[in-house]
Amino acid sequence: MEHQKRSSLHPADNAVGDSEETAEIDGANVIVRGKANGFVQEITAGPHRLVADEATTIGGTDTGASPYDLLLAALGTCNSMTVAMYARRKEWPLQDVVVSLKHSKVITPDGEAAKPIGSSGIYRS
Repeated sequence: MEHQKRSSLHPADNAVGDSEETAEIDGANVIVRGKANGFVQEITAGPHRLVADEATTIGGTDTGASPYDLLLAALGTCNSMTVAMYARRKEWPLQDVVVSLKHSKVITPDGEAAKPIGSSGIYRS
């Protein structure tokens, strides 16, 4: 499949490209594109578009949620939808679901990010 040249992902140059450019790549459900010289990423999920970036303090332009924020949003969304669906099935009088999530980065004394021990998510500093 031949791909057209993408438009610039820098916020000043329109973060998203033309709709014809969002065709599936090898049957993927989500496509993430970015330039090698920055952190701005265009995310296409079916007909939906998101922009991810990093904070200006670490070299990004802060034009979108960070990857950590997007991960938390996905986890929180799954939790909220599951609770609401369960309440509907049980016919519980639930009005709203609010999920609040927080992440933190563990930094070792030498300034490096901590490495996970196995796949347990336990971090050593």
